[in-house]
Parts: sequence; C-alpha cells; structure tokens
Amino acid sequence: IWMRDYAANPVYGNEVDDLVLVDWIYNRPTRPNDDASPELIGAELGLDVHTITQAPTDLVNTGGNWMSDGFGTAFASKLILEENEINNPYGVTAKTEEEIDQIAQDYLGINRYIKMDALPYDGIHHIDMHMKLLDEETILVGEYPDGIADGPQINANIEYVLSNYTSKWGTPYKIIRIPM
Repeated sequence: IWMRDYAANPVYGNEVDDLVLVDWIYNRPTRPNDDASPELIGAELGLDVHTITQAPTDLVNTGGNWMSDGFGTAFASKLILEENEINNPYGVTAKTEEEIDQIAQDYLGINRYIKMDALPYDGIHHIDMHMKLLDEETILVGEYPDGIADGPQINANIEYVLSNYTSKWGTPYKIIRIPM
C-alpha cells in the first residue's frame, strides 16, 4: 500500500528521450519484496531500470521523502542525509550532502535539491506527510493551529523555502494551506 515509498522514479533522459525508471534502496530493509518491485514493474512495462543500489552510488531513500517538480528541483527532509551518513544502519557507503546531490543530478536530473528540517512529531520524516507539489510553482501545505504539533516546524520549513528559493519560472512559490 506504500507504493509511492518503494516504487522507482520515472525520468526522461535529457528531458526528451525515452522514459526510464530510477530505483534506489528502499529505507525499509525488512520489506525486501517491496524493494524488488521496481525491477518487476520495469520488466512489465518494458522500461529500463537504472539502479542506484551499488557502491559508490548506493543511495538509501524513500518516495515519501522525495518530490520533484519535473524541472530539476527536488524537495526532501534531511532524513536523506541521515540515512546515508557515516555509520548508517543500512550498510551503504557513507555520503556527504554534496555526494548525494551529485547522485540526484546524475541519475534523476536534479540540479537543486532542497532539504528541510525533519518534523519533531512525525516519526517517519517524510515530507509527503505535510506538503505536496501540485505543479512546478504551487505547494500544498498542512496547516496546524498556532503552536500545535508539527505546525511550527512546517511553517519554518516553508518560510525557509520561500526565503531562499523560487519556482522554475523565477517567481515565488504559491502556497495553498490545508487545515490539519
């Protein structure tokens, strides 16, 4: 049921070439069948699957902590850094933020990887628990009453994005709030 978390990511080579799937190491090692599904789906659909599962590009991630606008910008919580740091619990090659960014650029076409602080009350630290890109310039954001639960960190994260980044078109991101 968590297909978004363990499925491969569709990518067009050079923005216009054939569609391929890119698969990383799913951050739930107790569910190996989930992690194996991208190869099966690729075979069923007749799509090449590019894997980033072997050193030095052995990247641990989850789709719930990944959003891309389709124009080279991706969003995540800093969980991506923790899961690939020195002494990570997955046994993958330790990577710096710069190395993670390079893998995202090489395999997923990402030239701007925006990482936000994890939420203090959200145990899985996936950004899809509080935000969703609706298009390349609009972000749907969970809104809590003032000072409640993860509301302050969500607001800080969105303020960080708005203060430091613009959309693909150079315009401020449009924010649509949804009560939580």
